[in-house]
Amino acid sequence: MIVLFLSLYFLSSMNTIKAWGVRLAPASQRERVSYLVERITGSVGSYVMGQALVAILNATFALITMSILGFSFPQLLALFVLILAFIPLVGGVVALVVVSLILLISGWQMALTFAIVYFIYLQVEAYVISPRIMSRAVSVPGGVAIIAVAAGGALWGVLGALIAIPVAASLLILVKEVFIPYQDTK
Repeated sequence: MIVLFLSLYFLSSMNTIKAWGVRLAPASQRERVSYLVERITGSVGSYVMGQALVAILNATFALITMSILGFSFPQLLALFVLILAFIPLVGGVVALVVVSLILLISGWQMALTFAIVYFIYLQVEAYVISPRIMSRAVSVPGGVAIIAVAAGGALWGVLGALIAIPVAASLLILVKEVFIPYQDTK
């Protein structure tokens, strides 16, 4: 609950925080720092929107599948899928396993059918839907994204996995906009 309130607070005061951060830079560099801050926050915002779209698609597919199968309360489990789908790379698989186990309450046939159908959907999502959405949202190469999520998850658990791709996108922007031009002047 605290994280939700802090997130809302930071979102509502984002412009003030950015302006304050830019003021910390030397006056001669503020325009450049402001440009970089806007690029980074734009990239992070695009990533969150892209991930939200993927999560909504996952939850919608799960809801429709469970409704067709006749499960009693598919909305609750679809909400669970929505939340887990925000975890890059593994959220959908975790949702598949947990929801399938819960569906065992209604019978193994329903659980197995859901598991198969949702697994096929996850393959389409992983290889078609997500790459198309995320390539438009952030320009982080797939290999970098996998390494970032693995490293973030190993260092800081689920939180690390959640923030890994935005951090990687921010670092790539800094490398492209600061480090490479600096190296080119030498």
